[in-house]
Amino acid sequence: MDYLIKQALPEDFLAVAALDRTAWPEEPDTFIPDGEHAWRLWCEYATVLIADVTDESQNQTVAGALLMFPTNTGETFLHKIMVHPDFRGQGIGSALMKQALQNADQVVLLTVNPDNKPAVRLYESFGFQVRTRIDGYYRPHEHRLLMEFQPTP
Repeated sequence: MDYLIKQALPEDFLAVAALDRTAWPEEPDTFIPDGEHAWRLWCEYATVLIADVTDESQNQTVAGALLMFPTNTGETFLHKIMVHPDFRGQGIGSALMKQALQNADQVVLLTVNPDNKPAVRLYESFGFQVRTRIDGYYRPHEHRLLMEFQPTP
């Protein structure tokens, strides 16, 4: 399987929004996908990297995506990284993360559930460090670690 990591174009927003609805668990109260209107703006004005997969018939599928945007504190926030369930375990998420961090010219922040030890270890393997823990980040029972990545000059 071949894939290409590239900046999303405005016309990619529907495919990325569809991936957003597919890539996450369907358990209630755990995830709210971002709407098409948000993805339309992000594909044009934010950093949205996509992994395009081309099959034998030359059909393209958005198999993964990563969204980062600048903050009002002069940092970049990595809001979301996702891979379609059919394409997991093939290095797409890592390739998206590597490309995003390679392009970073300021501190990159992300949040992660502190109980999700595999995700915390994965982010640490990319060079992220815990900045702080924030209890009740989304809802009273949803805590997060705020992690940061310092790019090298």
